[in-house]
Amino acid sequence: MAASESKVPGLFFVNSKITRPDILNEDAFIKWYSNDYIPEILGTSGVKSALRFKNTDPKADRPYLVLYPMDDVGFTQSDEFKKIGVYSDLLPDGAPVYDLTDMAVRLYSFIDKYEPNGFVEPGQTKLLVLGGFDLGDKINEQDFHDWYNKEHFANLAKVPGYLRSTRYQLLGHRSNGQLRAVEGLAPRDEDIETPTHVKFLALHEFTMDEVDMKAFISTIETDWSRRILSGVAKAENPAYYRFVQGYGNQKLFQ
Repeated sequence: MAASESKVPGLFFVNSKITRPDILNEDAFIKWYSNDYIPEILGTSGVKSALRFKNTDPKADRPYLVLYPMDDVGFTQSDEFKKIGVYSDLLPDGAPVYDLTDMAVRLYSFIDKYEPNGFVEPGQTKLLVLGGFDLGDKINEQDFHDWYNKEHFANLAKVPGYLRSTRYQLLGHRSNGQLRAVEGLAPRDEDIETPTHVKFLALHEFTMDEVDMKAFISTIETDWSRRILSGVAKAENPAYYRFVQGYGNQKLFQ
């Protein structure tokens, strides 16, 4: 992930799973996150908020999600951020977290937001729906953005419990293997493959624990939606995450 030359608001996105359940259970993992790692990140000068979610699908590959909104994602390349520890007395035998989990990190720059019901207060969001796209040759970025701003956002606002959408563009990502390499840890066979991610990410917030699927699906049953979706190179299936806990100022969008 390249360092930014100017202030770029965005999102530090961490998806994870436990890979050593024989020595690290969920309670211990969350205790490390809540009592050690997140407080250390919030103790830096560049991160003021963290929000923890869990995938509603029990079969999800990486069920845990933590979002860190940032006024400048370039801060992730600073010496201060790089000093954040991966070792902890709260982890079995003080092992580095990358030995016990699979972490997938993404860095996004902010594109825009749609907040039709006024400012979303911390604690209002109960469910987060993620969707992402790579564009094909038949669709240009302006048409894609126009679809969101001139139609899709307004249709989403009709879904019961809808609060807000924020959109981001991928700047870079690192797999668990790449994160290990940065820390000087030995490579492992299971960490060799590097995941790829789509360029555009949308986060849709709802006040309800479950989204009205009929109403949600209806938002893409328009001629414009069909044209956009038929022309994308890749579309990630929507992922549904329930809010678990907020830290710091608990704002998803600053």
